[in-house]
Amino acid sequence: MTLIICAIRPEVKPFLSALENKKTEKCASLNVNCGVIQGESVLVVRCGVGLKKAAAAAQSIIDNYSIDNVVMSGTAGGVDSRLKIGDTVVSEEVLYHETGYNAPHDTDTVNEDFSFRTDDELLLRAKNAAESESFSQSVFFGRITSGSKFATGRYFRSVADKFHPLCLDMETAAVAHVCNKNNIPFIAVRSISDTVEKSGLLTFYKNVILASRNSFSFVEKLLIKLSDRH
Repeated sequence: MTLIICAIRPEVKPFLSALENKKTEKCASLNVNCGVIQGESVLVVRCGVGLKKAAAAAQSIIDNYSIDNVVMSGTAGGVDSRLKIGDTVVSEEVLYHETGYNAPHDTDTVNEDFSFRTDDELLLRAKNAAESESFSQSVFFGRITSGSKFATGRYFRSVADKFHPLCLDMETAAVAHVCNKNNIPFIAVRSISDTVEKSGLLTFYKNVILASRNSFSFVEKLLIKLSDRH
């Protein structure tokens, strides 16, 4: 079974519309939407905004359901200059751009809990989907970073200069971290709602529906590749 996690309503809405044999259950304070998309059994959960909410949701579902894969889907701020509004980024590596570590003796912990590689099989199937399916947006593979702040111009640039990601968001690294600790395959799919040049909440709100739909469209094709395993 594949767990799909989104942060906000516009991101989760396309998944709920596509869900067949839908049944909703409660887990902690979460609505867990069970069903099938493109032949793959899925759970769809909206976690809320931020690292803490994302981590708590992921661990709660993993503790209470039998999960084979986790897909994080939604929107992101584009850092790489090649990215246009609506383009999709698929994770090869996920890391925090705010570590929160200061003490020198925590060096080993920082290295262990800072960067997370996407599962090889999920990444292979995602690349196969990108090559074999057609999309209205461009699809990129690379690094995604996460932090606790909504990015605007200066913040975008500081993250870009230090970490060189394709895009950034506020949840992905926390979910990747939880999956890493639980040995569950993980991949993230994020579509661009705002960029370094076009940043701010007004830009985000203008493009959030488009970006959410584009992220969904890629995940939907990925689910087809996953269902082919059965």
